Amino acid sequence: MATINLADKYSKKIADKFYVDSVILGKTNREYDWDGVNSIKVWTIKTYAPTNYGKPANDTASPGLISAGTAHARYGNTYEVADTVQTMTLTQDKAVSLSVDKGNNTEQMLIKNSGIVMARELREQFVPMFDMHCLAKWSGQYGSSGTVPSWASLVQTVNGGTTAFTKSNIVEKISDGITAIRNKGTDVSDAYCFLGETYFGKLLMSPEFLNIDKLGERNLEKGVLGKVRGLQIVPVPDKYLKASTSSVANNPELNSDLHFMIVKKSAVLAPTKIKDAKVHSDPVGISGALLEVRWLYDAFALDAKADGIYVSLVHA
Repeated sequence: MATINLADKYSKKIADKFYVDSVILGKTNREYDWDGVNSIKVWTIKTYAPTNYGKPANDTASPGLISAGTAHARYGNTYEVADTVQTMTLTQDKAVSLSVDKGNNTEQMLIKNSGIVMARELREQFVPMFDMHCLAKWSGQYGSSGTVPSWASLVQTVNGGTTAFTKSNIVEKISDGITAIRNKGTDVSDAYCFLGETYFGKLLMSPEFLNIDKLGERNLEKGVLGKVRGLQIVPVPDKYLKASTSSVANNPELNSDLHFMIVKKSAVLAPTKIKDAKVHSDPVGISGALLEVRWLYDAFALDAKADGIYVSLVHA
């Protein structure tokens, strides 16, 4: 039995397909390395508010004499620098097994057909699954009471109401998010606004929006279709930002609907430790090819940078 790893044989094609279809890939923090490990720990140093410098009064009896052990008091209390530790463990281990019957195909045709099947499986199943998991996890609107992310309470979440945004107010709503992030002492130079396609259509009709008729001149990143006050706009399928219901299959991991979400690249991670795509030729019991896909991945936000995420909730 011959085994062909499509992730090796067609690595560029598969990687390109994943990148083109994914709204997430390339828009996350890549500073941390999961190679050889399933968990990493991130230490964050605590900072302290300055106080007034306490210049002592002159001692006429002993000019210039400072009592032993009190010199540092001029600078206020001395704090031992503390830190916090955030542990991140990959939890998403997904797989699928498919077969392609040989029939009258030649061996080469079998491999080509397997590549087509694999590309479609990635595009229609694995990529949306990955993207929706990331958006749900980053937003903090994820999980049961026992699995809520540590950063959920740190994300800037606002009540966007239940009324749909219009072309007249959508720029203002997004601008409010930009202002909130900037008021935290940061900027949006490395941030993205994930916006459903329906609302993106409203944005395009907004008179305040920087139109996209000269995208080539702006050298925008792939997947980005315009900017608002320097914030890069990334349209996504509406279902990515809507929670599933009994009648509609949207994002199965979201607990609440979102109008949009702004995410700073430096604040979020989306590691993929295993991304296997293999074809076994004529395994026992199958006349043809056995396709196996396995992804081990997850999504995280850094607690120390979670205020670089802004979420507008559809909420009464």
